[in-house]
Amino acid sequence: MSLHASRRCLDIAGRVAGGSNSLARTWSHTSSVLVVQRRCYASSATTQKSKTKPANATSSTTRSSGKAQTSKDGAAEKTRTMEDELKSVEALYRMSETNEVDVSSAPLDLMDVMVPSLRSQKDGATLGDHFRAFVQTQRNWFFNIRSLYRMANANSIPGVKVKSAWSTQLFATSSTKPTAWLTPFRQAALEVYKQANEAVAARDEKTIKLLSAGAQQREYTKLIRSQDPRYVNVWKFHGERNPSRVVSIRALEAYYGAKPPRMGSRLAVQAVVRFDTMQSVETYSKKTGARVGETQARPVTEYLVFQKRMWYDSPWVIRDRLYEGLDSRFGLPNA
Repeated sequence: MSLHASRRCLDIAGRVAGGSNSLARTWSHTSSVLVVQRRCYASSATTQKSKTKPANATSSTTRSSGKAQTSKDGAAEKTRTMEDELKSVEALYRMSETNEVDVSSAPLDLMDVMVPSLRSQKDGATLGDHFRAFVQTQRNWFFNIRSLYRMANANSIPGVKVKSAWSTQLFATSSTKPTAWLTPFRQAALEVYKQANEAVAARDEKTIKLLSAGAQQREYTKLIRSQDPRYVNVWKFHGERNPSRVVSIRALEAYYGAKPPRMGSRLAVQAVVRFDTMQSVETYSKKTGARVGETQARPVTEYLVFQKRMWYDSPWVIRDRLYEGLDSRFGLPNA
């Protein structure tokens, strides 16, 4: 298949899977690279054949009266190429219809989530810095409302059956009340947070791969591999100083199949959760089992980004870590 034809096939598959959306574009670009590689192999094979071609072989193009004439073999080759293109288009269409091509599983970039603050956290912040922080916080508040509405409208709020998307709950993203829409999510996020910390201390990479993704998974893996294998660490959770709460949430359609997903919705969700906990670490000798060290329970405040594709029956995963004082991009992700 020629490169031009391959891109046409991928463009058609992209339109079937969702058109001009960013995830589809990325998938098409990645697939184009694979097509180029395959084309290189084909070119290599053609070159090899040309080397073994007899020296007395005639050219496929002859000249008569100063005009080039294409041989019948060339016309047949062109016909076969067109047939291959049509077959490839049909194959890609069938694969998309049967969900064999899952362009929606491509990695998601970090969305425009943020740690809101009415005042700038920068050292020596100017009046302009404080004004920008205020504007970004207000914009984040608006985006929280919009994202909660999308989730409620698609019945994608975990553990809650929403009767109407129009509710005063839309303004309660950061609420810690038991009746808040995001209370089940906050509880689930806290459990994932505890399990991830325990897995890092125990050097359990298998669990970390299940509970994290992206940059945070790389950070956790690096922490695991940096530990001294002669010792065993045990992470201790002593409770929350303040209830965990959601400070920023985004939801956008990221499922690009022609048909709706078999379960859940088309939304991908990222949410920043603030944890304010008391925790400690105990260290034991792997050889003797004796305790060789421990840290006193100390307060730890973290802002972690949780992510979930709502069409998968999978747990929330920790996607990234944010810090106070960092500005948001306020742009859609280029996943």
